[in-house]
Amino acid sequence: MDRPDEPRRDAGFGTVATAWALLGPALLFLFAVYRLGRRGLATVQEGLTPWEWLILLALTGAFVVGEGVGALQGRWVPRLVERASRLRHEGGMVHRMLAPLYGMSLIGAPAQRVARSWGLTLGIVAMVLIVRAFPEPWRGITDLAVAAALLWGLGAIVARAPEAFRS
Repeated sequence: MDRPDEPRRDAGFGTVATAWALLGPALLFLFAVYRLGRRGLATVQEGLTPWEWLILLALTGAFVVGEGVGALQGRWVPRLVERASRLRHEGGMVHRMLAPLYGMSLIGAPAQRVARSWGLTLGIVAMVLIVRAFPEPWRGITDLAVAAALLWGLGAIVARAPEAFRS
């Protein structure tokens, strides 16, 4: 027989899991923005040619619009917020403890979604390894453009986070 205080306690842990599902990815983005942005700004401080400035502006614009607005704000963050919200009232202990992975659809989603999410994650890791091999200033230019897109995505997480806590 359920005790009257059990749903409240469960809802409280669900709220913590929801916060963790949002905080984990937000911290990953923040760390990446810091590291990539720092490297990109160092490249800019070393000086760029007019052609390199043009590439930096074009690449940053393309990344912010395509990845930041289109992919992150338009598709990824809404799914993250929706999945984080589910953890308030449902989800087992494992999903709640691994809430960032759950929110990012790396666990606990339909098999096709999990496969796509892991594929995307591995693709990102591959791109990171490729960009690390770029000579300067191209690595710094790319890092700064990616940092700008991730900063946009981080802003989208922060802006939409309250939705996850509404009933």
